[in-house]
Amino acid sequence: MMEGSPAESTDPPMQVQSTDRTAFPDSISKPTDHTEIVHQHVIACAGILILATVIMLPVFVRGFPAGFDAVRHYRWTSQFIDALRDGAYYPRWLPAANDAQGSPVPLYYPPLSFYVAAGFSTVTGNTLQAIALSCWLALTVSGLTMYAFSRSLISGGMSFAAAALYMTAPYHLLDLYQGSTVSEFWTFAWLPLLFAAVHRVSVRPSLHAVAYVALGYALLVLTHVPVAFLTTLTLPIYALLLTRNPRALLRIIAGLALGAGIGAVFLIPILFETGYVKLFFKFDYRDYFLFERVRAALTSTRFPPDASLLSYSLEVDLVGVGLLALFLVSSLFIWMEWRSHKPGSFRTRSCLAIWIVTAFSILMTTRLTAPIWQITPGLSYLFFPYRWLVVASVGTCFLTSLSVWLLMRGGKRRILKIAALAMVVAMSLAISALTIWRAPVSTDGFAGGLARRDTREYRPKWWDGRPRNEQWQSGAFVESGDAQVRAIDDSGIEQSYSVSAGREAVIDLRPLYFPGWIARVDGKEREIAPSSDGNIQLLVGPGEHTLTLSFEDTRPRAVGKIVSVVSLLVFLGVLCAARRSAAPFDEKIASAR
Repeated sequence: MMEGSPAESTDPPMQVQSTDRTAFPDSISKPTDHTEIVHQHVIACAGILILATVIMLPVFVRGFPAGFDAVRHYRWTSQFIDALRDGAYYPRWLPAANDAQGSPVPLYYPPLSFYVAAGFSTVTGNTLQAIALSCWLALTVSGLTMYAFSRSLISGGMSFAAAALYMTAPYHLLDLYQGSTVSEFWTFAWLPLLFAAVHRVSVRPSLHAVAYVALGYALLVLTHVPVAFLTTLTLPIYALLLTRNPRALLRIIAGLALGAGIGAVFLIPILFETGYVKLFFKFDYRDYFLFERVRAALTSTRFPPDASLLSYSLEVDLVGVGLLALFLVSSLFIWMEWRSHKPGSFRTRSCLAIWIVTAFSILMTTRLTAPIWQITPGLSYLFFPYRWLVVASVGTCFLTSLSVWLLMRGGKRRILKIAALAMVVAMSLAISALTIWRAPVSTDGFAGGLARRDTREYRPKWWDGRPRNEQWQSGAFVESGDAQVRAIDDSGIEQSYSVSAGREAVIDLRPLYFPGWIARVDGKEREIAPSSDGNIQLLVGPGEHTLTLSFEDTRPRAVGKIVSVVSLLVFLGVLCAARRSAAPFDEKIASAR
């Protein structure tokens, strides 16, 4: 049942504090007929679907943007799909990476966007088209979740406007058309869902609301680690601004814990196995605070075709200026309306909470918050302070629609205020349009993407990172001793070889050494170790042998799976219990009608 329907409207009774038409409303006019409600939601959803398709048309016509992260995501997605075809339900290892030596990327990079693209690839048979459809789905879902979030506080029409603004927000489209940061682009879909769920718990701490919190948080954790981390820092502020009710706060905590449990299949291994890789992140967050290169951003070439990290940083500054202007103007007009209305209603408090979280997120992109960055553990690993713009985009788009809604109700100089707000919105849309128009496209770059060496971010610590193509023409070679090795299947996460050894021999195998690889000689597990080059090495005795190699779960990975399964069962149990507890309430509503 969507937000705004009578059965789900659980706001406490609120008294109107002023008879002025410009006062901030304590309630919104909602249709009472169920058919009318469904009709309204269907129209909004259809509009969001059409808008997402229009925004994505340049991608479908010209091809996927060759942005900052494009080749990396293309390569990882292609390798993830190959691993799925190789029989792994949740690939933890990409066998084709690093000249077929493999990579543990999926252990440290959330898998959700890869799974969605893999699903579309079964239909398209083309990785780039699958990624494009994945982004189209992410954009559509972001509009739907933003509509649901806004609908609990403002009218249906303005909720659709908030969704449309959110879908066309400059940083939202910069993520796709200039950065091609697919995973971060997907986070825009989950943040409104999560904020709406927390708001819903604060209104009525029901089991349904707890389940929504768990779902939103689990999806975010399985999508993008940095945005999930900064959102985790933000949610306590938002929750405490909404309610001081211990029961509601405990249910929010329970929902977040349940969501983390669902995502444990990813979280637990990353917590316990980070020491197995070298994290070659060369970015220092102190170099990427916003609003320090505004002049250069306004005077330099807008979105050059040969983009670099420097030019991308300038683009983010330009986007940040547009978002800040929209936030400030919207905030001014909302404040002017609030002056004629005594604050205190829950709806007013909810909007104030959104404003504070938005202001805090924008502030966190600036050097003014450097002390917070220094003292908060793990915050420096966000690397780019402008990632807070994901949260800021949610709040700013809602506040803009709220200000329009208030201005439409009347008041002094209404036309002048609406015109000023329209100018700032037009500036924001112009930045978004420029982002799309100047999007880089390079078919040749993607064609050679799979042939390039993988990035070094998640390099096994036993490997020096140097390619040795001439050494690995075959899947194995004899380091010492007397033996012949014939590869039966030397690709994928399950490999097999036949070994004929005249005497004891040391054999090196192509895959990079990493915990989880298990070697078996004639069916019996054999100890392996990293070679001097970082590849798998083992000792084989004389005779004829069958050697198999498979990538399996370590203890943290197995525990993560168990915790996720248990948490998912608890989640389903909570949903069932919520449905049973809601049934009497729905019957009362029906009888009242």
